[in-house]
Amino acid sequence: MNNYKRVNSLEVRRLAMRTFLKDIKGNVALNIFPILMRLVAMYFGTRIYNSWLGELGVSFSNPQEASERLSEISQQMANDPSAATKYALSLTPGSSVIIFAFLFFFVLVCTGVGYTMLDKMRHPNLEINALKDSLQVFSSRFFFPVLFITAMLGVFVEAGLSLYIIPGIWFFLIFSQSFYILKDDVDKNKTWSIRATFLSLAKSSRLMRGHKTTLFFICFEFLLWEIVNLMTHEILSIWLHPYEQLTLAAFYAKISEVDKANRAKAAA
Repeated sequence: MNNYKRVNSLEVRRLAMRTFLKDIKGNVALNIFPILMRLVAMYFGTRIYNSWLGELGVSFSNPQEASERLSEISQQMANDPSAATKYALSLTPGSSVIIFAFLFFFVLVCTGVGYTMLDKMRHPNLEINALKDSLQVFSSRFFFPVLFITAMLGVFVEAGLSLYIIPGIWFFLIFSQSFYILKDDVDKNKTWSIRATFLSLAKSSRLMRGHKTTLFFICFEFLLWEIVNLMTHEILSIWLHPYEQLTLAAFYAKISEVDKANRAKAAA
C-alpha cells in the first residue's frame, strides 16, 4: 500500500487556483451568499463582542485604562478560577438558536457551492447559474441526506473535541468527504437512500486513508488565512472563501482519482 500514489497538496492548490483564475467573476458570484453571511456574522459578532467588553467595564477608547481593567480581570481569575464564569460571554437561548440556525444554513449553502465547483472541475464547459446552483442542497435530491450527515458530523466532532481536541479533529478529517461522496452517489443513482447516506460516512473513512495529513495541513493553511481575514473584517472573504471552497472540491476530485488508480492497481 505504501507504493500507491497519494495526493500532493501542491497539485490540489494548483487545480483550485487554476479553476479560480479561469472564471474569477463566476466563482465569486457563486459564493455570494456565503460571503455576505460572513460579512453579516462579522458585523454582529463585533457588536456582541463590544457589548460584552462594555459589561466588563473595558473600553478601548482609553487603551491604558482598558489594559489595567483586563489585567485586573486576569488577576482575579488567576486567584479564583471559579470567577471565570462571572466574566464569560453568555448568550440568551434565543440568540443561541439564531446562531445555530445561521451556522447550519451556512454549511448547507457551502455544500451546494462545493458541489457546483466539483462539477465545474470535472466539466469545464458547464454553465453555472450562481443563485440556483448555490442553493441546490435545498432540493429534494440533497436536503435530507445532507441534513443527516451534517448532524452526524457535528455529533462526532463535538464528542471528539469534548475529549482531548485531537479526536475531534480526527473525526472531522475521516468523515470530511461524506458530502461529496453523497453527491456522487445521488448523481449516479438519481436518488438518495438512508443506506447510501450511512455508507457515505464509511466510504469517507476509507477514502481518507493516507490523505488525512494532507487535508490537515490544507485546513491549517486556511486557519492562517482566516486570521489574516479577521484583520480585514472579512473583506478578504471575497477572494478567500471561493479559494477555500475550490481547494476542498479539488482535494476530493484528486483523492477520488487516486483511489480509482490504487484500486485498479490492487486488482491488477
